[in-house]
Amino acid sequence: IDTVVGLEVGADDYVTKPYNPPELSARVQRALARVSDFTYTMQDEERIDERLAIYFAERRAVVNGQTVSLTPIETRVLHLLLRNAGRVVSTEMLLQRLWPEEDAPEDRLHVHIHRLRRKIEPNPDEPRYIVSQWGEGYCFGTRS
Repeated sequence: IDTVVGLEVGADDYVTKPYNPPELSARVQRALARVSDFTYTMQDEERIDERLAIYFAERRAVVNGQTVSLTPIETRVLHLLLRNAGRVVSTEMLLQRLWPEEDAPEDRLHVHIHRLRRKIEPNPDEPRYIVSQWGEGYCFGTRS
C-alpha cells in the first residue's frame, strides 16, 4: 500500500528494502535522464561573435545590440547545441532532453528551431548559427 500511495501522491519511483544495488542504480540513472540540466542558468554572458551574445540565466540574447527574449525551450536548445558546438546533436537526443516525459513529435522541435532562428540568425533562411544536418539533427555554428 505504501508503494501505491507514494506513486499516487507524485513519486516518480519507489524502492523497497531489501533492494538490489544494480536495480537501484538503474532506477537512479533513469530518473537522472528525465531531469534537465539547468547548469546553464548559472552562466554569465556567452559571447558567440560580434553580433550575438546569449545570457542564459536571463533567457535573452543580444543580437546586433538589440535584446531578444528567449523562451525556456529556446534557451535549452541553445545550451544543448552550444555545449556540443561543431558536432551534430541528433534530433532524437534533443527531443529526449527537451521533453523527457513525453514522446514528442519532431515537428514540435522544428517549430522551436524555426522561431529561434527568426530571433538570432542574420538570415533565417540561410542559418549560420543553428545549422540543419539533414537526416541527423542540428549543429551550432558549422556546416558539414
